[in-house]
Amino acid sequence: MRATTLALTCAAPLRQGPLPRLALPLALLPALTLILLTPLKPLYVDRYVLYGHAGTALLIGAALDRLGRTRILAVAAATLALLPVTLHLRTPESRTDDAAAITRAIAATRSDGVLYLPSRRRVWSLATPHAFPHPRDLALDRAPAASGTLYGTEVPPPVIRTRMLATERIVAVSDPPGQPPDETPQEETKRRVLAQYFVPGRVQDVRGARITEYIRAP
Repeated sequence: MRATTLALTCAAPLRQGPLPRLALPLALLPALTLILLTPLKPLYVDRYVLYGHAGTALLIGAALDRLGRTRILAVAAATLALLPVTLHLRTPESRTDDAAAITRAIAATRSDGVLYLPSRRRVWSLATPHAFPHPRDLALDRAPAASGTLYGTEVPPPVIRTRMLATERIVAVSDPPGQPPDETPQEETKRRVLAQYFVPGRVQDVRGARITEYIRAP
């Protein structure tokens, strides 16, 4: 919101011309579009609209050029206006998840295998693949590098079921409560087998994730 306010403030004194017509929509429309669509389907993630800050930067530059002799004061004012945003972006609180903390929590579990629900959450463990010992990924078929995908590919549902039933302790890494589950056959199999054959144990909430340890039911 601070960036949006700054973009509008800088655009106000500028004359009509090609730069404001380009920069203002670039600064406002990406975030505005996703926010308006969110009641229908949650889509807004800040990294999806970071490129829109290029429009804010163009407007700031044009406004400073327009100010002429007071440019130094304007530069200082713009720097101070952006400083809280800049500092906040460098803190863990600015992110929706903490991949390093999630990876440490997975490594600390007493489990024989790990399941990512949904599979795209496997990305949490990809940033530091060798930093911590990871349990066996029960659903993984081919890793991202081998499959040429972002999150890797998974084995068919019957294979996931067989692997799960051959495991005594499973750690499930999932979204926080309240997130809609993925309805793919693989995800449905993971949830169904956990519900039918495993008992949930220790639950740990880490920023952006819920880590649940399951034990095979007697």
